[in-house]
Amino acid sequence: MPRRRLTVPTLLAAVLLGTTLLGLGPAVPAAPDVAGVVRVNQVGYLTGDPKTAFAMTAATAPDATYRVVDAGGTVVAEGPLGADVGSWSRHWPHVERIDLTDLTAPGRYRVLLGDGVSGASPWFRVGDATELYAPLVANGVRFFQAQRDGNDLVPGVMRRRPSHLADRRARVHRPPTYRHVRLAGHLHPTGRTADVSGGWFDAGDYLKFVETTSYADSLLLVAARESADAGALRAEALYGVRWLDRMWLDGPRRLLYQVGLGDGRPGLVGDHDRWRLPQADDRLHVRRGDPAYYLKHRPALQANRRGERISPNLAGRTAAAFALAAQLTANESPARARGYLAKARAVLGRARTHHVGRLLTTAPRAYYEEDEWRDDLELGATEVALAGQALGIDAARQRADLRAAATWARAYLDSPFHGWFTLARDDQSAVAHADLVRAIDQGPSVATAVSRADLTDDLRQQLRIAARRYAAPLGFGGDEDPGADFTFGVAATELLYRRATGDDSQAALGALQRDWALGTNAWGTSLVVGAGTTYPRCPHHQVANLLGPHAGAGPELLGAVSNGPVAKDELRGLGAPGDYARPCPGAGSNPFARFDGQGAGYVDDVRAYAATEPALDYVAVSVLAFTLQSLSPQ
Repeated sequence: MPRRRLTVPTLLAAVLLGTTLLGLGPAVPAAPDVAGVVRVNQVGYLTGDPKTAFAMTAATAPDATYRVVDAGGTVVAEGPLGADVGSWSRHWPHVERIDLTDLTAPGRYRVLLGDGVSGASPWFRVGDATELYAPLVANGVRFFQAQRDGNDLVPGVMRRRPSHLADRRARVHRPPTYRHVRLAGHLHPTGRTADVSGGWFDAGDYLKFVETTSYADSLLLVAARESADAGALRAEALYGVRWLDRMWLDGPRRLLYQVGLGDGRPGLVGDHDRWRLPQADDRLHVRRGDPAYYLKHRPALQANRRGERISPNLAGRTAAAFALAAQLTANESPARARGYLAKARAVLGRARTHHVGRLLTTAPRAYYEEDEWRDDLELGATEVALAGQALGIDAARQRADLRAAATWARAYLDSPFHGWFTLARDDQSAVAHADLVRAIDQGPSVATAVSRADLTDDLRQQLRIAARRYAAPLGFGGDEDPGADFTFGVAATELLYRRATGDDSQAALGALQRDWALGTNAWGTSLVVGAGTTYPRCPHHQVANLLGPHAGAGPELLGAVSNGPVAKDELRGLGAPGDYARPCPGAGSNPFARFDGQGAGYVDDVRAYAATEPALDYVAVSVLAFTLQSLSPQ
């Protein structure tokens, strides 16, 4: 055995021990460090952006400091922890802000805590938008490709196979009656059939909704229009329009609003009642009256009969998608663009605008409840105006289009429901306002019901409301769940406002909300699959669960965005999602639980659909936010 060399520190320790044994004085043990964690945007920060990290500590540490090290271990910044912004939970009574805005040199970094506190952040980057956010746009497009139904699949994406081929000749039905989420009574066919194949699955299930497809596709189309290098984004946005075109029956001026039944009843199997791959539905041998008949032969539900008006939310957003497609194709194919514009006008002209009553969204309505509709008509009319300008229609028609869009903008501003959704939960006023500003700026001079200032003031007010709602430590407003759609919606709204006004005074708010969804939340997780180091690995998504990594090193559902933390009551008593779902690794444990607080919780588990199920609207608003971010000045 080699002889141990006695170093100076070892000798010093021996001397101190000896003095203790001789009774000359006890050795004073060092106080244990306070536990801490550091939350950062795990994707990274743009060089010129405001940059904020948060330290969560388990006790007071008045002398605590932080230091930032680069990939080589060099300390590039250091200082005392910032102001304590409040308590997060009993376990984490202190949240300190760390300002990293002066960190502008591109590179890879990590934040370390010290002087009485132990803790470290994940590695993150500082760089430009092409490096950081363009890949997230590409992943978001890939999610939509993974959601494709029908036969037109993208090779290599999630190993998908053609599905629901019977949708090519779906029987049209009247809207069914539901009691909450259970079907009441029978379905009533109209005697007609329609080709409703293709399109996107709404979420982790296999239903297809005009309500969410039109909302999501409008955001994708705006992102594609703004991007100089749209590529796959443009193609996927136009793919969505083609399905909406199938759902709009030109001849009878009738809109179909849904394909499939989510929840059935005893003796009738609904989409949500079986966990399977979508192509399994095509292999069923069923006939009318069999419990699983509607899994293979899915009903198409009509929004209106011949001569009836259409619920204005569906009419407005569907018209917007057609008009945006007209803008996107105006240069390369004017005839095609004019066809889309004609469809947009036809759908918008069928909107019910008097005695509106309860809005039609989905069957059952409990899936997507909505109260406001004037923003949809503002968006539809605005995109029609911009499409007319892009196609160079006559000036008189352009003025009429602007007046119509402004009239709906005024109606929205005067509505009791407007102003705080900021592009989440299907409120599209931020895009509508920003695009109406553009239409006013580049269109013919005309007196309208709103001014440019009215629109930009409302955008600023939406951001102020968002700031108040998310003023709690770590941006979470108590047990009212903001969710990824809200936070990405705020980020996108801020960028739209900045582009319309040149005012960057709300940039810090937008950055904070974007960062929250990418890792600065209390749980230290990104809510975007593939973004950062910690992100959802076990989403509530049938294809991802059965074909993804848990099924044997398969591909991840890149670009998927889950809601994220929810009220803790929604995570209690989690049951199995279905007989054939694959359990997550470590099922039954939840390493995120120790960070729960403010009445909210999070778990990365396929059973927790409220927290982990991705959806079209979540991903679309993230794609818009990332696209606008990639275009913002550095």
